[in-house]
Amino acid sequence: MLAWSPLLIQKIEIHALGFVLRKLQLNRHRDAEVAAHGHDYAQLILYLDGEGEQTVRARRRRARAGDLFVIPAGTPHGFSTVGHSRPLCLVLDYELEGHGRVRAAHRALSPATLNELHALLSRVPRKGRLTLADYPAILAVVARLLGHTPAISPPAPTLFETLREQVRTPRPLAHVARDHGCHPDHLSRKLKRESGLGLRALRNRVRLESAEAALRSAPSVAEAATQCGFDDPNYFARWFRRQTGRTPSTWRAK
Repeated sequence: MLAWSPLLIQKIEIHALGFVLRKLQLNRHRDAEVAAHGHDYAQLILYLDGEGEQTVRARRRRARAGDLFVIPAGTPHGFSTVGHSRPLCLVLDYELEGHGRVRAAHRALSPATLNELHALLSRVPRKGRLTLADYPAILAVVARLLGHTPAISPPAPTLFETLREQVRTPRPLAHVARDHGCHPDHLSRKLKRESGLGLRALRNRVRLESAEAALRSAPSVAEAATQCGFDDPNYFARWFRRQTGRTPSTWRAK
């Protein structure tokens, strides 16, 4: 038997605002304790009424009306009552689109925001098949919840993005690879699987972008070479011709 009584269950499956919204549920706790458990998706848990102790991982925190908890996917969490209170909780199951990550978080909403959410929830059908007219109320609830949630960290940079910045410097590629704990050939293969470019090809592309920008703005080819980190303008000219099939002077003229 469930440790709570579901008063509202709506499976929504909405893609919006960078989120995949799975289910909106309103629960009245029935048991005095909910054992630690986890989910394959992230959850927002908002206490609308009553109080207790919310556990996230091994940390326990007193939870009252207005307390909003963000539970990342796979994070153990549980609950125990305080006194004879049986809290009423609004639960949103969701995922992030792309490579964003959810961080565990907690904050308290103001009484005015809590009252607004109560009013919005009164317009959401308790169960049954949703109609198009029901979605504005559901999305309004979700927007208010997510708008008060500092739980999204930016996506981690890809290997291509990381290396793109690192190869801008004149450091040897062996040193760049060492920073990643691998041999240059191994790092180059990983990069090629992700982006189609090897390590040396990526450095040449980045250098060429810098060279073309410098040739547009510098008063001479020699100064453009210096801006790009080439000490020898003749070597710069030979390198540029290998990349583009044209000399720097010809490229500037066109």
